[in-house]
Amino acid sequence: MTVESTMVFLMALLGASPVLFATLVGGVVALVLWRRAPRPALLVLIACILQFAVTSFGAWLQGCWLPASRAAGEPIVHFAQLMGIWAMCSSILHGVVIGLLVWAAFAQRVRGIPPPMV
Repeated sequence: MTVESTMVFLMALLGASPVLFATLVGGVVALVLWRRAPRPALLVLIACILQFAVTSFGAWLQGCWLPASRAAGEPIVHFAQLMGIWAMCSSILHGVVIGLLVWAAFAQRVRGIPPPMV
């Protein structure tokens, strides 16, 4: 890996750093609240791990694989196909993450009398 490709990868990681940081914080919060609400904490932890993996892979794809592939002379059609496939896969995985977070928000809720609607 050259210095230039390392810089490109680090810039991709820098661009993804807010999401990566938020997922790390979410994972820590899930671990801290594990005893209080184990099922929601598990769902949040799974969502955070999945989000971290998807974001990290996207940063690697953008920062390492694409520049190396381009330097190797891959045709632009190959890039377009790969990015289309990755866009669909990452969109589905982001949907799963959001679904897990919504499920976690309502997991282990005590069923009782709903508050009156005013």
